[in-house]
Amino acid sequence: MALSFLGVAAALVLAPTVGAGTTASTLHADVAEWSIVPGSGVVPAGRVRLVVRNIGYEAHEVVVVRTKQFAAPLRLRGDRAVASPAAPAVLVPAGTTRTLVLSLSPGSYLLVDNLPWHYWKGTSAAFSVR
Repeated sequence: MALSFLGVAAALVLAPTVGAGTTASTLHADVAEWSIVPGSGVVPAGRVRLVVRNIGYEAHEVVVVRTKQFAAPLRLRGDRAVASPAAPAVLVPAGTTRTLVLSLSPGSYLLVDNLPWHYWKGTSAAFSVR
C-alpha cells in the first residue's frame, strides 16, 4: 500500500488530544527539505505524542512506519515509499507544527516524508519504541 494519504487522513490527525488521566510520552521532530530530525531515538511503548515542526520552505507529509529492523529501507513505487503505515499521514505546511497521538508497540519505526521524491532523497529518520 502506498503511504500517500494527503487530504482526508491529514485532516483527521491535525489536533488529536490525549484523554484525561492518560499519559503520553512526547517525540519532537523537525522536518525540512530532505531531512527529518527526531529529538530522541527511543520512546517508551504505549501512547506517544508526535510533535512535528516544519522548519522548511514547503509542505511535508509525515508518516510513521513500523519496520522489521532498525532503519530498514522501504521499497519505492514511482516517487513514493511503499509500506503499511502505523498511523495516518499528517500534512505539515511550511512554518507550522502538527501533533499526532499514536499507540505504539515495541519495535523499530521510521518517520518518513512521503511527498513525491522526498523519501527517495533521504527524508526519513529511524527511532525505536521500547
